[in-house]
Amino acid sequence: MHSGSILIIFTLSAILYWIAAATLNYVRYEKTRAEFGCPPLKAYPGWDKILGLDYVYAMLKALKEDRFLQFQTDTYSARGSKVWRANFLGNRMVYSSEPENMKALSTSQKDAFAVEPIRVANGAITPFTGRGVSSSDGEKWQHSRDLVKPYFERAGFANLNRLREHVDRLMSQIPSDSSTVDMQPLFQRWFLDTSTDFLFGETVNSLDHPERGWPQKDMVKVMAGLRLRLQLSSFLFLHRDKEWFAACKRIQGFLSHYIEQAYRQLEEEKKGIPATYKNGEPRDDFLWTVARHVPDPIELRTQLTGVWIPSNETTSILMSNTIYALARNPRVVQKLREAVLEYGDKPLTFEGLRSINYLRWTVNESHRLYPVSLQTVRACIKDTTLPTGGGEDGKAPIFCAKGDIVHCNRYLMHRDPELWGSDTEQFLPERWEKARPMWSFVPFGGGPRICPAHVMVDTECSYAIFRLLQRFKAIEPRDDEPYAAVMRVGPSSKYGCKVAFIPA
Repeated sequence: MHSGSILIIFTLSAILYWIAAATLNYVRYEKTRAEFGCPPLKAYPGWDKILGLDYVYAMLKALKEDRFLQFQTDTYSARGSKVWRANFLGNRMVYSSEPENMKALSTSQKDAFAVEPIRVANGAITPFTGRGVSSSDGEKWQHSRDLVKPYFERAGFANLNRLREHVDRLMSQIPSDSSTVDMQPLFQRWFLDTSTDFLFGETVNSLDHPERGWPQKDMVKVMAGLRLRLQLSSFLFLHRDKEWFAACKRIQGFLSHYIEQAYRQLEEEKKGIPATYKNGEPRDDFLWTVARHVPDPIELRTQLTGVWIPSNETTSILMSNTIYALARNPRVVQKLREAVLEYGDKPLTFEGLRSINYLRWTVNESHRLYPVSLQTVRACIKDTTLPTGGGEDGKAPIFCAKGDIVHCNRYLMHRDPELWGSDTEQFLPERWEKARPMWSFVPFGGGPRICPAHVMVDTECSYAIFRLLQRFKAIEPRDDEPYAAVMRVGPSSKYGCKVAFIPA
């Protein structure tokens, strides 16, 4: 038998095996679903029942054309249901925009779901990082959480003085003659400055020195690659982006510089030489705090990236989105500025910032309309159910089989007219005077795995907005483009945030 015939036989055998395995999986799934008493889920009406290539193509096309948010809206609307399923490269995906499912997945049913299978076990993120607080489960997650959580307690965000010089530099970059400025890259560099200050105790000061902003640009590449790798799932071997791997190496080297410095100072401390900053103050930054408990440099870098990846751009995107919305809602700007001026000249404290209700409502409304993270995604690690979304009326429990990937969609949940009213598409901070949405509003997730930095992110955004509206009386839009998102780990405005600030 010649080699050509052997190849044909091998190929046909592989196809038959795949079809048999898929059929057996389907039979098992249907049998177990019936045993759990759950009705069938509505499905994406694709022609490819084995790999779901039609659905994969539609999603990747939407990503390439920067219309992924609209794709989410359209696919849910076409199903006529808030819960449905699809086949994605042979993996069964369960999609939900029901708050009760988000709640169960995050709390009562959390032990049935995990992140490691879709982030670490398949190798999606391992060229860049490992099992940290945002990518591990069980005891490893608890250990990582215990390491980082204390630093995000009140002491980590209540001191607003640490933000003052960064906001001063930010405002020095804003034209005082009402000319156009794109705030998105400024906010990105601002975040790099504040995050390096927070993480390492020294800022790179990229606002004054733009050439130092390369880590932020590399992180943009890293995050875009991570999203693609997370979506490729079992077809991860198709990702061959050399520039992505190079960006990962550069960021790892950037972090290793600070890690080596911390270990050197720890050794010096043992000899009686205290670790201080250049101003003589004792060192107390995040890296220094965690390094005491993590002697392995690779593990320490993993803990750092576990904080930096999910928070990277979170604050800058939130700030860009808020300014974008304010520029298109002058009534809100006027009312917000009145609240800021009413605060007066008394020292601005964390408590004082939180006391400005309209400022809190404005930030909440920005989160609602423009979530910095679109979905909570988990792998189902044992057969279970979620509370609602099944049956003709959408009220029955839904079955989630071991191996299913469950997506809880925050973007659609936050814009659902049934939850928010007929004015859901409007930027209306006043809705928060009475709104008590609970699990209908989860910009940072919920339950034990809620983002540990969520209060700090909102505080940094609120502080910057407060300072800006002390100086400027109005914000004008300087482009006519509708909001469109470029998808990395989270969405970022495709057209930036081009506005003009009108001096008071």
